[in-house]
Amino acid sequence: MSLNWREIDLVLAELSLTGARVQRITQPHFSHLVLGLYHRHEALPVLISMEQGKTRIHRTTARLAKPETPPRFQQLLHSRLRGGTITAVEHVHQDRIVCLTIRRADDEYLLWARLWGGSANVVLTEPDGTIVDAMYRRPKRAEVTGSRFEPPPPGEAARAKAVTLSPRGFLLNENYTEGVDAASAGARNLDHHRSGYPCSTAIEEHYRGRTAEERLTRLRREAHKALASREQALHRRYDELARKHRESENSERLRVIADAIMAQLHRVEPGLTWVKVENPYNPEEVLAVQLDPSGSAAENAERYYRKYKKARSSTELVQRELAETTEALQRTRANRQQVDALEDPAQLETLIAGAGRRPKPREAARSAPPGLQFQSGNLQLYLGRTALENDELLRRHVRGNDLWMHVRERAGAYVFVKVPKGKSVPLETLLDAGNLALWYSKAKAAGRALVQYTQVKNLRRTKDGPRGRVIPYHEKTIHIVLDQERLERLRRPTNEVHS
Repeated sequence: MSLNWREIDLVLAELSLTGARVQRITQPHFSHLVLGLYHRHEALPVLISMEQGKTRIHRTTARLAKPETPPRFQQLLHSRLRGGTITAVEHVHQDRIVCLTIRRADDEYLLWARLWGGSANVVLTEPDGTIVDAMYRRPKRAEVTGSRFEPPPPGEAARAKAVTLSPRGFLLNENYTEGVDAASAGARNLDHHRSGYPCSTAIEEHYRGRTAEERLTRLRREAHKALASREQALHRRYDELARKHRESENSERLRVIADAIMAQLHRVEPGLTWVKVENPYNPEEVLAVQLDPSGSAAENAERYYRKYKKARSSTELVQRELAETTEALQRTRANRQQVDALEDPAQLETLIAGAGRRPKPREAARSAPPGLQFQSGNLQLYLGRTALENDELLRRHVRGNDLWMHVRERAGAYVFVKVPKGKSVPLETLLDAGNLALWYSKAKAAGRALVQYTQVKNLRRTKDGPRGRVIPYHEKTIHIVLDQERLERLRRPTNEVHS
């Protein structure tokens, strides 16, 4: 609840601002204004709050942070009022409108503070009422530069005076007598505390406690929302992992197929795409196996063994992630149950920050580069088949000294050569990478093309361009003629790895 007119009278009587000098003006918050005054040989910071439901004026002891860039209204007041002296203070018609008359040299200004809750404002005017500027510019109320500020007529003030002062806790302390007129009680209070500001102190403590309670309530609400969102995300992650686990459990089937091929090599003829073989562990079952026609029987078996090892490794990884996700779910549920019991805002903020992290796969699962991988001598080659894979390789898996290759002026894959520090790229590796770039491009049918290459550090991303698109600098060109034997060597199971 905002201060009423009687309480404003008490504060103004306590502060006695006439004669105070304006040293500085700050606006720490869009709804708060602090007048840094010097009065009676001491600093007197006065807070004017326009906050909804908390409009008030009183002396403040809080250390309020200054904004990095001073707001517009603060800069205006600083230029017009700094160094001036308050020559008059008026509570206009006791209608919660305070007017400060401030004179600086030959200039005089009126600073109006209307403490009316939803329509609160601070307005600077000339002595004739012409508005210089307002804290909140409101054209519908004519509170803009050049308009005239008109305080309400006394008729409205009479109704405000008829409001009964509620016995609010921060006005009734050991120096106030219950049942006595508030103004009289306030005067006696000031008589006994001439050197202090008991009314302002009580008001500040009241609103500080109220602000703390509101902050705690807001943080609890945000914590509930953030934790609920994280719990839902963890549930989705758990369901996805459970599906992957069910799929990876079939990895044993891949080993059976590989064993069946190795046991019946004589039945796998070159060029076949499908073959039927007996299950070595169940002779009554016949397996229909898909083959790579470009590979031998042993190479096809090796391919299935490799798939089996990858699936088995994936099963172990999924099981670990399932355990971690289950633990995170239990921890999140426990945190949700204790939110309402927490009294420390820092703990609630920690919960909110922690809940904001989305559940992600383990780092090991993300470390494998996308696309295809090949081995050329002692050097490794990465090949991105799509724009997404190219972009991922560029962002996370190659370094500045690695080599980039791409068919010139034709759509195609990016090929990267991983180059150890201080090493150069042999011609054979350059030809290997160039053949791969040609084979996985639109120039494949022609059988020959110019392939450009340069170091990754010489690539520049196109501004607002498609994902993965780059512009090369200091590039060189090599003429590549498609070499099938070279490609066959690179595509052997020991050289090629699918991700």
